[in-house]
Amino acid sequence: MKLADFQSLFQARVLAGSGEADKPLLKKLKSSPRGATPETLLGVYQTGYRIRLADFVAEDHPGLRAILGDETFETLVEDYIDQRPSRDPNARWFTTGLPDFMRDSPRWRDDAAAVSMSLLERAMVDAFDSPDKTALSVQALAEFPPEDWPRLAFVFDSSLTLLELSAGTIAAYDAAIADDAPESVERPAPTDQVEYTAVWRVEYESAYRQLEPDEYVALNEARAGQAFGDICQMAAFQQAGEIAPERLAQFLSSWFQDGMIIGVRVQDEDHSSNTPSSA
Repeated sequence: MKLADFQSLFQARVLAGSGEADKPLLKKLKSSPRGATPETLLGVYQTGYRIRLADFVAEDHPGLRAILGDETFETLVEDYIDQRPSRDPNARWFTTGLPDFMRDSPRWRDDAAAVSMSLLERAMVDAFDSPDKTALSVQALAEFPPEDWPRLAFVFDSSLTLLELSAGTIAAYDAAIADDAPESVERPAPTDQVEYTAVWRVEYESAYRQLEPDEYVALNEARAGQAFGDICQMAAFQQAGEIAPERLAQFLSSWFQDGMIIGVRVQDEDHSSNTPSSA
């Protein structure tokens, strides 16, 4: 067997884990000088690889581990590694598939609290890895005359993610990442209620906060490119009901203050844009 073929086979068996398909490789391995068998030697690599993958998942999901408990979390990770083996040399892209796996798995998809926590934590990791952008301050609005304000549209940082989570997820996550966090956190009670959350990157860190339903509606519309004046009118048809202009102005101020907005433009009648102001 050529060296390249041996290396490819060895890598494939480490990635796949132990099984009957190990036999061709085991025939090519020799016992160690200290007497360790080929099965033992290969098992060291296979086990070590799985432990490393599990470490990556645990590092990205402290909240999920806290609400599931160590034993259940380890079972979840084992299922994930078995059913969704890594296909990318960067372990970062292995961990990002966990929420999708949970939602597809009959064993895990009905655990709304756990799925919600995994979605929140994936958004936090994604935001941290997003490229840096310079956020605008609210003073950027001074560049536009008052008559243009109803037609102002806003460009949001690409890291911004809006989530609809099972109620209690944010409180559990706060508890899990606190400096004095216990080893386990009380699992959110089963509920049909939801809570809305924004996750984004600002000042080289991931940020998050819970949103009221009307702000969630307004932020979705604003991120979709709707102008300031249009959002109030459109919100009347959304679940949150009509949003008063004064409250929308408060939302807008907080989006600037939170570092979510990186550009402002005037939207024309046909929804094309001009007069951009961006970082």
